Amino acid sequence: MANYSDLSKKLTKKIDINEKKKNGIYFTPATIIKKNIDALNSYFSKIKTVLEPSCGSCEFLNYIDAYASNIEMTGVENNEIIYDEVKKIKFKNSAQIINTDFLEWTPQVKYDLIIGNPPYFVMKKDDVSAEYYDYFDGRPNIFTIFIVKSLQMLNPDGILSFILPKSFTNCLYYDKLRKYIADKYTILELIDCSDDSFIETKQETILFIVQNNQKSVKENTKYIIHIGEYTILNTPDNIVKMRELYKDSTTLNKLNFNVSVGNVVWNQCKAILTNDTKKTRLIYSSDIVDSNLVVKEYTNKDKKNYIDKPGSTDVVLVINRGYGVGNYHFNYCIIDVDYPYLVENHLICVKYGEQKTKPELLELYNKVIQSLNNEKTNEFINLYFGNNAMNTTELNYILPIYLDE
Repeated sequence: MANYSDLSKKLTKKIDINEKKKNGIYFTPATIIKKNIDALNSYFSKIKTVLEPSCGSCEFLNYIDAYASNIEMTGVENNEIIYDEVKKIKFKNSAQIINTDFLEWTPQVKYDLIIGNPPYFVMKKDDVSAEYYDYFDGRPNIFTIFIVKSLQMLNPDGILSFILPKSFTNCLYYDKLRKYIADKYTILELIDCSDDSFIETKQETILFIVQNNQKSVKENTKYIIHIGEYTILNTPDNIVKMRELYKDSTTLNKLNFNVSVGNVVWNQCKAILTNDTKKTRLIYSSDIVDSNLVVKEYTNKDKKNYIDKPGSTDVVLVINRGYGVGNYHFNYCIIDVDYPYLVENHLICVKYGEQKTKPELLELYNKVIQSLNNEKTNEFINLYFGNNAMNTTELNYILPIYLDE
């Protein structure tokens, strides 16, 4: 924990780990703060007002206070334990720390710089004001609401500088917000901070800096690649690499494959799971070993290899979704069996959309597998999958497929 201030260390120990997880409280390492301020260096001459929403231990405000003069600083912190500590901080610049929920706070002024590390946790949609619904799909993560509210609080030419999860660059739930930013704001920086670790989380992060003007929206293209209807962000170097990887490629959707998640959630079907080999085989992701289908024995006695439910005998290709932990690696298998089966929901099923003979289907699936094994596919995976898992849309519409190599 040498990379953190004494106050951050103190508060980390003082606040219960479950409360930190529930409210997305993670303190920012000094290396990221320095990287952030260094990236803003050329803009500070025009910055007179600064806001740090969800300011935590005030790491950003403290750094700015030592870095610049004649600035009015505001911090907002909802957690009372944290607030009781940070309200004691003496700043040389004018500063106020407000104890309230940032999302319910309505200031009378706007800001030249809004900076910080917003909280990170999934919210219930009903807990989010309807004014934000246009900016996300599915259940919103609170950091996206912080982004939208903060953008609305910027002065003309004001700057938003946030530490965000790396998944913001490509997760399809955030696509609407990425499109909005790409169309309405100038992206100044997108910096990979994966080498800077946070206390109590292995979340990979980026530094994302945008300015409230449209002067250089055309320049945003160096941070953006459009894949079909989706807007993906990355560092300029990685965008160049991704564009190169898309050359001479296609997608499963264009090749007329249908892609779907396995439709059995095994722990919701315990009553009809069985060891009776005469019933339908239930294929788990862990049953795919070295591209072969095996029958595993599970230490969890509730997890059984068969299910009392009608199955399919279609020839399909199954691919693992990943679990959102660690680096993503393909694990796949062609299911070509003479008994009925069903597939659990940690596997994705790839099925050709037209009638074909079995030899024709096997040839098609093997071409897809050949592409999955292509070195370029592995390079794309390393560039794209910041959330360490793949969903059906990404597999169907995003992943490049190479047929002529």
